Amino acid sequence: STSVTYSPSSSSYSKVSSFSHSPNGSPHSMSVAPVDSGGIRSHYRFSPILYNNSNYKDDCITDVKSLDTFLRNEEEKQHRVQLGSSDSSSPSSSPTFWNYSRSMADHAQILRKFQYQLACRSQAPSAHKDEADLSSKQAAEEVWARVTMNRQLLDHMDSWTAKFRNWINDTILVPLVEEMESVSTQLRRMGCPELQIGEASISSLKQAALVKAPLIPTLNALVPYLDLTPNQEYLVERIRELSQGGCMSSFRWNGGGDFKGRKWDTDLPTDSSILMHVFCTYLDSRLPPHPKYPDGKTFTSQHFIQTPDKPGTRTSNENVFCIYQSSINPPHYELIYECHVYSLPKGRNNMFHTLLMFLYIIKTKESGMLG
Repeated sequence: STSVTYSPSSSSYSKVSSFSHSPNGSPHSMSVAPVDSGGIRSHYRFSPILYNNSNYKDDCITDVKSLDTFLRNEEEKQHRVQLGSSDSSSPSSSPTFWNYSRSMADHAQILRKFQYQLACRSQAPSAHKDEADLSSKQAAEEVWARVTMNRQLLDHMDSWTAKFRNWINDTILVPLVEEMESVSTQLRRMGCPELQIGEASISSLKQAALVKAPLIPTLNALVPYLDLTPNQEYLVERIRELSQGGCMSSFRWNGGGDFKGRKWDTDLPTDSSILMHVFCTYLDSRLPPHPKYPDGKTFTSQHFIQTPDKPGTRTSNENVFCIYQSSINPPHYELIYECHVYSLPKGRNNMFHTLLMFLYIIKTKESGMLG
């Protein structure tokens, strides 16, 4: 017979060949006797086993690897037994933890070791939303295909949109908020507290811009950004909110923010209208003056049309290259170029994608120039 000894302290095996026969004279008896008294392995001692058939080799532990696997399995079984019965106050003798005959009190000793939290319901998108997104993407691809043959362009659209939102925020909104604060401070110092930005009417600000232009030259440049709605308090507060967070996280394409404790309603401009207005006003300030547009709205007069006005009423149809707002609530924008209308899918990105297409055409088809 062969005796295999395992020592936990050294994690090694020693094999001793004694060739002692069993009492019945069988040459195939095997004794496995761990020498240590601690640990799970000390509980297993196998008396000689007789194999009287030709398949005995399949049942024998013939090497160190199979012995170690067997002992590990037995350790795991014993561990489950201890969890299920030995140390708990449970009256049940079941060796498994998930014993349906037990009460919650039986598991108190184990459960008190853990802290449990309520799981949140998964917000998985519905099949209808997936279908709508797919349909919207396909519609956008068809519109862009009329402008460029580059099918991979749409793969960058999400990145372009995020960068464009950041650009509007950093280039227009944040400096605009800073300038509003600066002008209000200067007006207070001049003894005109009634002319605070966001409190005074747009007509009062226009008058002040004419009178105090030598003292506050930036006021004249600031007023066009505010000339969108009579409700100056809401407009200024909403511009401040949109400028926070870096990427206009509070933007709502078909709505706006709360005002004096009430929800946004259609008597107030949408966020899309506010952003389109400040974008056009910014480009008005960047383009050189044009004698045909003495009000200074060089870009807006040529490249932005809002319903109920119709494209072609300002210039001949052949020369129209503009962004057309065909709907106010909910806002929807279309691009008109060379007698063709490009209507990108409706929704929260319609304005951004229309502006991106406008800029893309300027870069690729108009040599990067307007006019």
